[in-house]
Amino acid sequence: MNYYRDDWLPHLEGSIPAEARRNRVSLYTIALEGWRRGLRLKFYQRKDDHNRHRLIYSLQSEKKIHYFNESSGDKNTDEAFEICGDKGLTNKFLEEANVPIPSGKFFDKNSTVDDIIKDAEILGYPLVVKPTDGNSGKGVIANIENKKELKNAICHVREKLSFENLIVQQHVNGDEVRIYVLGDKVLAAANRLPANIIGDGQSSIVKLIEYKNEFRKQIPHLNYRPIKVDTEVRNLINDAGYTLDSILKKGERLFLRKISNVSTGGDPIDVTDKLTEKQKKIAVDATRAIPGLTHCGVDMIIDEKSGDGVILELNTRPGIGSHLFPIEGKARDIPKAIIDYYFPETKEKKDNCSNAYFDLQIVFDTLNGGYLSEIEMKPHPLTTLHATKLEITGELDVLSYYTRLKKYFIQRQFNGYMKQHDNETIEIVVGHENRTIIDECKQFLRNKRKNLQIHNITESKWDQPLKIGFDLIDGLNQLSLAELENEYKQSYKDNRTLEMELRRLNKRIELMKTSRAWRLTAPIRFVKDVLNRLK
Repeated sequence: MNYYRDDWLPHLEGSIPAEARRNRVSLYTIALEGWRRGLRLKFYQRKDDHNRHRLIYSLQSEKKIHYFNESSGDKNTDEAFEICGDKGLTNKFLEEANVPIPSGKFFDKNSTVDDIIKDAEILGYPLVVKPTDGNSGKGVIANIENKKELKNAICHVREKLSFENLIVQQHVNGDEVRIYVLGDKVLAAANRLPANIIGDGQSSIVKLIEYKNEFRKQIPHLNYRPIKVDTEVRNLINDAGYTLDSILKKGERLFLRKISNVSTGGDPIDVTDKLTEKQKKIAVDATRAIPGLTHCGVDMIIDEKSGDGVILELNTRPGIGSHLFPIEGKARDIPKAIIDYYFPETKEKKDNCSNAYFDLQIVFDTLNGGYLSEIEMKPHPLTTLHATKLEITGELDVLSYYTRLKKYFIQRQFNGYMKQHDNETIEIVVGHENRTIIDECKQFLRNKRKNLQIHNITESKWDQPLKIGFDLIDGLNQLSLAELENEYKQSYKDNRTLEMELRRLNKRIELMKTSRAWRLTAPIRFVKDVLNRLK
């Protein structure tokens, strides 16, 4: 299935490997842009101030080198990172620069729940509670309407999520927009609808969530960001008067979260062209208000009627996938703008015709395994790769073919892969800068048909991008050890959730069977069963 939309960036189609889709789309697309322009690309394993391993990368021309962390580059200073990492400190700088922010107050670990409630109620409901050092929407609880909800929110953030310092702010009505600012320009803006489903008049809510998650898997940025049925989702469904088994009317939209965060199932929609000049100025002014901040993601609540905007927070390492792959609207080429900004001398480099992309999994395996502290990627090919697809039927399985042919493909520096196409067919895609070497490969396989137990070889054109190197694709080999462990943990968690749901349904069935209504309708069910058997 070709899921790639016509209004997305054509040079990224088929060029983002599976391992990059798990929270690495920003890193990968920026590194890919620089690499395709001929810049030297290196990856490093470093420890941050909290002794956690961080993957950083550098791009280098003949004259200079710049270092990047996810979507942030070294033109963002350490001071900017420190300020933006503390929401209370960020608000202080924004206020001093007369940048509009919601009214609110900071509370440290010494503030009691009663103290927080007393001061917060002066602001007036509805309110928002969020930790000062949270990210990806974690711990943000919005639209708090009363004292009970406020107390529950504070306890949840402090006790369950272990955030000691928090901010309580007025809840501002309007659309929440993520704006990407570079220098003094707004490059992109995306409205993020909270996780939602739309009824079809036939499917249950739980089925609609499954369908929505399957759709999200087709989008690189949303591949690993499903809508999870947790307490918040269940509560919102119940508040709307439904259960997971309810069927929504055709066209009816049901929101499943209060926070419009893509990480928790939100939908990104491009709204760049809808921003007013006033709103763009507020976003740029907010970026300028932070010393040493050159580019960032600005979260803003905007009012379409008045054209006003209020800043919620600034993100030094914002995800740019929402701008590259919006569900609705035009894609914005932020990687190109970033490399233009850091390496203006490469602007004229024609990279959009490239059909090669690099292997990120080898970076994970090498650096996470502790074998090396840095790794440099092989330079981008000097010319477009020529490629062909071969479908082979034979008596050996894909692993046997790969074992016997791996040395041949690697020695001749082929790019491509081998995988089991179906029970009888193995698919081999080979690409090389020299078309003659591909022709030699086809002849080699024909000459080895008997030794390799090949029955038939079918050739067809291959016009999609190719990853540098030659791989065996079996699904799991695209994940590092750490990711495999995470996959196992997530599968275990999902199975536990399903078991709990099954127990809940069985309990409902047992309660139904012991109810008075079930006993009174027993004769009717008996007659119906008899009639069905007589048909």
